[in-house]
Amino acid sequence: MDQMKYLLSTDEHSDVHFLVGDGDAKEVLPAHKLILKNASDVFEAMFRFDSQNGKSENVPAIVILDVEAEAFKVMLSFIYTDDLSELNGDNSMAVLYAAKKYNIPGLVDASLKVPFSELQNVFFAYAQALLFQLEDFANKCLRFICQNAAQLFRSNQFLQIDQNMLSVLLDSDHLLISDEFEIWKAALRWANEKCRQNSMEISSNNCRSVLGPALFKIRLPNIHEEDFSKCVVPSDLLTVEEVLGVYQFNSHPNLFLLGVPGLYSLKFPSHGRISDWNIAKDNKRATIALRIEKMSKFARESVGNSRFSCAVFIKGLAWKIEAEIRKNTNGIDENKCLGFFLWCDSKQGKASNRVFSATFRIVSEKSEAASPIGTLCDCAINRSGIGQGFGNFIAFEELMDPSNGFHNREKDKVTLAIDITVKAEKMEKKSDPNKSKRILSMEIEKMSEFAREIFSSERKSETVYIKGFPWKICAKITTKKGSTDNEKCLGIYLLCAAPEEDSNWRCCVGLAIFRIVSQKSGKDNTIGTLCDCVFDNKSISGFPNFIPFAELMDPSNGFHNREEDKVTLVVDFTMKDEKTEKFVFEQSKSKGTLSMEIEKVSEFAREVLESVRKSETVYIKRFPWKIWAEIQRNGSTDNEKWLGIYLLCAAPEEEDENWSCKCSATFRIVSQKSGIADNKKELSETIYNSESTGWGFKNFIPFGELMDPCNGLYDQNEDKVTLAIDFTVNEAKTEDNT
Repeated sequence: MDQMKYLLSTDEHSDVHFLVGDGDAKEVLPAHKLILKNASDVFEAMFRFDSQNGKSENVPAIVILDVEAEAFKVMLSFIYTDDLSELNGDNSMAVLYAAKKYNIPGLVDASLKVPFSELQNVFFAYAQALLFQLEDFANKCLRFICQNAAQLFRSNQFLQIDQNMLSVLLDSDHLLISDEFEIWKAALRWANEKCRQNSMEISSNNCRSVLGPALFKIRLPNIHEEDFSKCVVPSDLLTVEEVLGVYQFNSHPNLFLLGVPGLYSLKFPSHGRISDWNIAKDNKRATIALRIEKMSKFARESVGNSRFSCAVFIKGLAWKIEAEIRKNTNGIDENKCLGFFLWCDSKQGKASNRVFSATFRIVSEKSEAASPIGTLCDCAINRSGIGQGFGNFIAFEELMDPSNGFHNREKDKVTLAIDITVKAEKMEKKSDPNKSKRILSMEIEKMSEFAREIFSSERKSETVYIKGFPWKICAKITTKKGSTDNEKCLGIYLLCAAPEEDSNWRCCVGLAIFRIVSQKSGKDNTIGTLCDCVFDNKSISGFPNFIPFAELMDPSNGFHNREEDKVTLVVDFTMKDEKTEKFVFEQSKSKGTLSMEIEKVSEFAREVLESVRKSETVYIKRFPWKIWAEIQRNGSTDNEKWLGIYLLCAAPEEEDENWSCKCSATFRIVSQKSGIADNKKELSETIYNSESTGWGFKNFIPFGELMDPCNGLYDQNEDKVTLAIDFTVNEAKTEDNT
């Protein structure tokens, strides 16, 4: 290392020289081709293909005008000795430029680690980050500028930024400046300086010209009316129509929200920035609207293009609508759909323990036309910055059809609205910690209206606590599996949500019976059963196609109370401790037999698709195995039910995600009559792992064949069927022994 320092500090053995810098700051710096070529593929290419520099040692210095001499010396010091002692906030961006130009990744990383508070010019750092497409560093620069905007906007460095950067900064919702009027004054100072730099007269026309689109990023409606009248208007930067638009907005903001004709258009954004907590701070309810102008043009844009509304503040949080062009995933065609989402900037305020309910609608342009509606209920505010709503709210073909009354053809616009309620979910945990059984119930009122809502609309029950966990029923409009005409079904789910700060929670429901309560005596409830359902922060359990709406609303079936227009749902469930089953692991044991008696088979056969029964657990090769029996359909056009049988395996809790094992098995429905053989199917050697935990036969046997007494598989007297699986674990391995 000392030898390398010596070579760097002297001209000894140097075979190349660089004339670096511009003007009076030029310096001649000696170097060694071999060292530079080993450090950088750019230098390697320079010396390989530049015949003059590559073959001769007596050549003029290589001229480099775009790199500062000090930055080049820091780069050489890093190449020769890994020394970064001369890297600092004054030169880090110049060093970054040199490191990117000559492709030296280690020096790039070091340049980006200089603290922002030490940077000579954070605006220049942001420009460099954009130039070199350093997205993460650019975001950090922007965040630092926004957080320190009150100070930085008064600096001389601010006056040197270009118009594009000014537009980006003024467009940010996160500028920490106490008053929008201060932003106006900073923009005006910037415009005056740009006029001077370009030898232009400082006039209102020239200032407006240099500001360009940045002028329309200033949120003029948020400036106090006195400051607007005494300072902004006399500057003559605004047209008469723009001034009147601001005045009318401040006088009648609701008229603008409703799109009342005859108003001057508002050319400036009106939503508050992060510091404006006085805006609608205590409101719990609001209506957000988005008018999509030039709708026919928007409809022709590419998938993924969006329009956003201005933000509305509710409970200190900024909410806005997004309308996005998406592909239709509900239908059989691939026509465009309108995605309709609600966004909340949860970073701006306290979002914990708050939930929202929202009704999404397209405002009808015709009094007699019904508006498409979608509903979300008691949703936790998404902290990941993703909108919540409906990906396929309505097909563009339907939206633009004049007979439906959604598209105003004369003005070429569509109006979207969301009625939103934000509340704190405060529920006392009064449940007995030892109580593991509970019945949840929910009445869906105005059922006929709910049935007309769009796919993914939902209703939720009140929350009930069991063993410290909050539980509720969710009813959702879904698409019938296998349907070619988007037939609606009612999906019913059991939801559990642990506190948001605990991302590793986990619990288990041993048995859950889902029912639609009959409104007529003598009519059976519709039932679905789930067993051993594990809940965590990523899962819910239930039946996506519990019952078709046509069947649910048919008065002859007795589920819909037509007089009160309601349906009643019930879930009886029992929580269990996942650690109650303790077994001695026999590492040498590789074969086992699982058996399960399905009792009350005649009742099970009448349950809904995907209802299940599970056996007790048996451990082989340290892995837990059980039988899973499920009601399925074989995919034909009729509604014949089949019994599916699977062999399930899950890694012991202490294993990681890389566990795996191989298993072969014989599935049997045990004969109940002598002289009649078991009904068997063979499963060849199959790999089980964290992504494939269950294998078997989806259509093992039709229920009609299973229940036929002649086949000897069904015990009529005891109303039961016995299943068995003989299996061999041929190889078991985990990450520890591979």
